[in-house]
Amino acid sequence: MARYHGLALRVEGGAGDRPGQQRVRDRVDATGVEVETYRPYVPGDDPRHLDWNAVGRLDTLVVRSFAAEREVAFHLLLDASASMSVPGEDKLASARELAMALAFIALAANEIVRTTVLLADGRTHESPAHRHRSAAPRVAEELAAAGGGALGLGGALEGWAARHAGPGVALLVSDLMSEVDDVERGVLALRARRFAVVLVHVVAPSELDPARRLRHGVLRDAETGAEHAIRLTRAAIAEYRAVVETHLAALRALAERTRSLYARLLAGSSVGDFVTGDLARLGLVRRR
Repeated sequence: MARYHGLALRVEGGAGDRPGQQRVRDRVDATGVEVETYRPYVPGDDPRHLDWNAVGRLDTLVVRSFAAEREVAFHLLLDASASMSVPGEDKLASARELAMALAFIALAANEIVRTTVLLADGRTHESPAHRHRSAAPRVAEELAAAGGGALGLGGALEGWAARHAGPGVALLVSDLMSEVDDVERGVLALRARRFAVVLVHVVAPSELDPARRLRHGVLRDAETGAEHAIRLTRAAIAEYRAVVETHLAALRALAERTRSLYARLLAGSSVGDFVTGDLARLGLVRRR
């Protein structure tokens, strides 16, 4: 976790009403640390907010307005369905490591963190609110909750949204192994409850290039148990790659339509590099 010291999570929207450390763009307070704007004094303004240096230079009464700083609750939603822990892929290990990194960054900045592990049949494992970096070991235990089974992602997100009112930030870490329409149903439910949404898509290398793992055999669906004989001819691989690219493009379009952030993590790659690289370029991770 040492490489994450000094970082913070920044998401447009999702800020609550309680004072905190997250600067809220286009919202001002009468008091604060960083001056956002100036305006002419009008009767009723608190004289303590006058900028006397400006008064001396301009010979007119000017009031300072400060950048609003609010508390933000970060909800880490971890997909722990069977497809996340397929042997030899272990997307779930990368997903847990990433969720832990994001939790640590938020806790170190004194933000609220809650974890929810999405389980089969609509069940969840939800935590209380954590507010300090000393809670990091507890968060790690929560994220390690056993998973498995089939998960209807859209319905799970809808159910979670119905139980939680925003504002806040919902950070979903999932392989998004669902029809895009189903994912969108869940995202819209989150947006309707005033959550800013971040979609982190965890993809296994063999999902992008199946020929790395096999050429022919029988595939067994980890969640439904259905079996499919397969032979990876050149034509089949080309068709598969076209389907994958269509799915990835549809997820990016979904994020754009719903004003959500979208990033893709390759399972087994460096989570630290992903946090300080991809997520920093996305604007989600910044220096405090």
